[in-house]
Amino acid sequence: MMNTIDKMLIPALAEPLRIEFDLSDSQLGLLIGLVFSVAYAIASIPMGLMIDRLNRTRLLAGLLALWSVLTLVSSRAGSLTSLALCRMGVAAAESGGNPTTLSLLNDYFPRNERARAIGIFSANAAVAGVLVFSLAGLIAAQHGWRAVFVAASVPGFLLSIIVLLSLREPRRGAFDPAPAAAEDATPPGLGTVLRALGSNRTLLWVISAAVLTTMGQAGSSAFVSAFFVRIHELPLEKAGLIAGLILGPGLAIGSVTGGFIADVRGRRSAGGGCYFVGIATGLAVPLGIAAYMAPSVAVSMVCLFGFQVLGTCFYGATMATILELSPLRVRGSIITYSLLLMNLGGYGLGPQISGGFSDLYRHLGVDEPLRWGLASVIGLLLLASACYFIAARRMQGGR
Repeated sequence: MMNTIDKMLIPALAEPLRIEFDLSDSQLGLLIGLVFSVAYAIASIPMGLMIDRLNRTRLLAGLLALWSVLTLVSSRAGSLTSLALCRMGVAAAESGGNPTTLSLLNDYFPRNERARAIGIFSANAAVAGVLVFSLAGLIAAQHGWRAVFVAASVPGFLLSIIVLLSLREPRRGAFDPAPAAAEDATPPGLGTVLRALGSNRTLLWVISAAVLTTMGQAGSSAFVSAFFVRIHELPLEKAGLIAGLILGPGLAIGSVTGGFIADVRGRRSAGGGCYFVGIATGLAVPLGIAAYMAPSVAVSMVCLFGFQVLGTCFYGATMATILELSPLRVRGSIITYSLLLMNLGGYGLGPQISGGFSDLYRHLGVDEPLRWGLASVIGLLLLASACYFIAARRMQGGR
């Protein structure tokens, strides 16, 4: 949850940051996306190897403390450059957060419960979304945006101590079949990881689907608060509260329900979870477009909630499938590099694409360009849906 909170601070404070630093939507998208994601991607390469080598609970505690410190430092940023550098540090530390946790969950739960467990875990972002978008706008309106970074950093320090003292390190491969669990435990090199990725085309289709889904989701959600401020002329604190109450519960319902359904579908047939996610992702597209083209706040809220539920069903099934398809020795590295691609391609390019579309429509003289930019980026989910269907067919064929 703290990982998600610190990551979402910039989208939640998009409007006050845009005004203070005089940013265009493309520049804002760069700060939200590529500045964070490039640093995340670079740090992910050594981080993946560390997860397969080190005690994961101690690693998680250390990373949590580090990105909390850097979030606190962000509150003192005096320019766009200094804020961007702080965000790069936060991203580097956070690059190990979710992969380490997913690696632990893989060894806490057996295969037939894993998608549900990951779905429940990913619902943490729902709590984070409600807290960030509702409280950030309120705190920023009363005390300025810098106070939000201070408030977000303190819980991380306390939680890192709790993690260090209480979280149990499980045996690696605890629920793997005996032959897999008995594999050579020598820590793999980067070449071994890349060969394992390149030789499994089904795994590559699943990762591609996840990247495209994240790209459409992140490109849309990065400007939700700004959308309600600019298009529907709501005050920042109200726009933030609406965004939090839509994005948070929508993600919770989508991720948890998606994980449960994917487990059920997966028990019935190989690739059943991917088929379900492909359908849900495709159905999210018309709802998302309707949300940003709707003339009223009420209709926009209803459609956006439906889009969020359907568009977040993918996480539990996708992560469980990637873990299942990955060899034990390189599992931590592959899940790290999968999240690397999702962050670089999804969270990095998604906001940049939607911000770029918005600026393009503005230059073309289109009224309410942000509305059209957000509707355009959602089309990426159609490509994601196709990738899920291809992966499901390959899994059914045993490839």
